[in-house]
Amino acid sequence: MYLSLTDADMLQPRPNLVGLQNYSAMFANPEFWRSMTVTAIFALSVTFLEVALGMALAFLMNAPTRLQRLLRGAVFTPVVVSIAATAVVWNYLLSPASGPVNQALGAVGLPGPGWLSDPNTALASVILVATWKGVGLPAVLFLSGLQAIPRELEEAAVIDGATRAQVAGRVTIPLLAPTTMVVFFISLVGTFQSYGLVLLLTGGGPAGSTNLLGYYIYQNAFSFFQMGFASALSVALFLLLLGLGLLQLKLSERRVHYQ
Repeated sequence: MYLSLTDADMLQPRPNLVGLQNYSAMFANPEFWRSMTVTAIFALSVTFLEVALGMALAFLMNAPTRLQRLLRGAVFTPVVVSIAATAVVWNYLLSPASGPVNQALGAVGLPGPGWLSDPNTALASVILVATWKGVGLPAVLFLSGLQAIPRELEEAAVIDGATRAQVAGRVTIPLLAPTTMVVFFISLVGTFQSYGLVLLLTGGGPAGSTNLLGYYIYQNAFSFFQMGFASALSVALFLLLLGLGLLQLKLSERRVHYQ
């Protein structure tokens, strides 16, 4: 917060106080608002995908099948894979010229786009990769929530004539509300802080289409050495996440029932 009020540039030993100049420059900078828009699209897309897919995978992992352990390991493995390894693998898979994805599309007569090099598909591609890497944690959290639900409640609904879909929609999923709220908040906060995948997959491009706020902060701090401006961006991100946290607490008090 102190650095955000200075002209720190990592070069001069004693930065000068400039007041709210960095904040004025931030709000007047179109690139800041563009990064906020891109970040909002990215964060909401990844969050909703992780919540929906995580819950669906949790139901599959909770089903008593012979492949249960294998499925659980396969779902959680991407979470523990490093961001660098993830970027290398997906850069290869989505390569326009020799990537397996475009080769498979070409085999059926479909044109393969430049997934990470086309402004029209780059953000969607990063959303896909981020979801693939992060969905394992929500799935495990939902699985834990499913296993904590008393079986008597579901059995009573079945005895009353409810179908499996009705049991899931009217008993199981409502009882997962506390877990859903936690997963939603964790995913949303994590996506707002994302920058590693963008750094290694697209470098914020093409044409700024994947320039997330986290990467924009990193870029200003360590590429342009505008530490004061980057600190102002970081404070703005902190206040945004603080607001989301308070909103989550309010929603939990009003909408989520733990008993």
